[in-house]
Amino acid sequence: MLLVGIDLGTQSLKAVVCDERMVVRGAHAVPCTTTFPEPGWAEQDPRTWEQALAPAIGGALAAAGIDASDVAALAIAGQLDGCIAVDTHGAPLHPALIWQDRRAGEHVARVAPERLFALTGQVADASHMAPKLAWLRARGVHAARFHQPVSYLVERVCGAAVLDPSHASTTMLYDLVHGAWSRELLDAYELDAAQLPAVQPTTAVAGTLTSEGARLTGLPLGTRVAVGTGDDFATPLGAGITSGSAIACTLGTAEVVGIVAETAVFDLAARRSAGDPWREIAEPMVETHAYPTGAYFVENPGWLSGGAVRWAIEMFGFANEAEFDAAAAAATSSAGVTFVPALAGAMTPRWRHHARGTLHGLSAAHDRSHVARAILEGLAFGCRDVAQRLRALGLHADEVLVLGGGGRSRIWMQLRANALGMRHAVAPRTDTCAIAAAMIAAVAIGALPDLGAAAALAPAPTQAFEPAASLDDDYARYRRLVAQLAPLADAPWA
Repeated sequence: MLLVGIDLGTQSLKAVVCDERMVVRGAHAVPCTTTFPEPGWAEQDPRTWEQALAPAIGGALAAAGIDASDVAALAIAGQLDGCIAVDTHGAPLHPALIWQDRRAGEHVARVAPERLFALTGQVADASHMAPKLAWLRARGVHAARFHQPVSYLVERVCGAAVLDPSHASTTMLYDLVHGAWSRELLDAYELDAAQLPAVQPTTAVAGTLTSEGARLTGLPLGTRVAVGTGDDFATPLGAGITSGSAIACTLGTAEVVGIVAETAVFDLAARRSAGDPWREIAEPMVETHAYPTGAYFVENPGWLSGGAVRWAIEMFGFANEAEFDAAAAAATSSAGVTFVPALAGAMTPRWRHHARGTLHGLSAAHDRSHVARAILEGLAFGCRDVAQRLRALGLHADEVLVLGGGGRSRIWMQLRANALGMRHAVAPRTDTCAIAAAMIAAVAIGALPDLGAAAALAPAPTQAFEPAASLDDDYARYRRLVAQLAPLADAPWA
């Protein structure tokens, strides 16, 4: 019995074919394109996701030497915080406003931030779905329904408009404690629950491939489709994380940092803790979401990280990631250069959608190697912000488990271990989001008993980096710079 897992990412749509032991038999990815019409805007065409399904799945099947008729089920996991307006047939009416898009700032304050956080565990921010759908409606987009990226694809292939509680808990519309759409928040955004997908368990069978779904995927008509989940949750799940023994740090286009908690821990009292170096900030830094296993994921949903590295490679004329890493390794320090990682708005230590990235401390004595090292350090300092907040909330971990493609960079892993003063283990597989989707598909059809059993099949890390030096002084300089830039982050750029 074979399962197909899909990872709908920002840079690509990836498919994996797994057996019942979650061994990857074949994988293939198709690139996705993001457009940036204006500063702070980020869009993708949902139809390109549909068009990528068959080539990605077909490539994975070909790599595995397997026929499509051998596939028993599929599930989709992928990018969160997008918003797609669709008509009564599920067709898109507007480009998807993806997670990087922060244009909807004028629609955030429909509910007092404190009240919103108490209901949802979410920070009031333009990156989330509710402000985006309000922005679309204010521009005359009259939708029959609003989707997240994964739920959009699920409806396109099987006709069911559904999403899981983890997804729902990222929308700014879901009452996390009661596990349902919030009537109060729906009223604030002038929505009816029928305009949103129905909330169903992650591992429920959403439906079976329709004739259109069979055409889009290249899989047989009637193949079962699971509800699926978002990548913030699928990526650690696919690496075997079901408890809070490690901080999960996903280094993809975005950097997502979080920890699994058995109860819904809300970031309300952390700012009053003497152990929190950011206690002067009267705002939460981390959100709390439902986790597919029934636990909770306390996380900062991420800033542009791997995407910042790619930006730097292009901006400073590096040939590729290897040359960038070599330059960063050649510098013994950043020599006073500090990078604030806010290329798509700030997420640490304060959420500010008007914030912009900063390279500070440059002189004629600096070269590209100092800049490369400063960028890697600045991204690590954002992770340290989150790790310290988690610790202030009583969520302690022995190490950081690094997920995603960023774990391939040895210099970045060592700098991160130094910056946080914590051991960094690297997951042996980089495609854990897609593998988690295959796990979900397996549980949905009864091939595995539950997600805990599926996650237990993930291989253990074989590579780890111990702290070898302190970056405390550099981190203190980063903190001072963030504080000094704060007035600029509170107002729109001209």
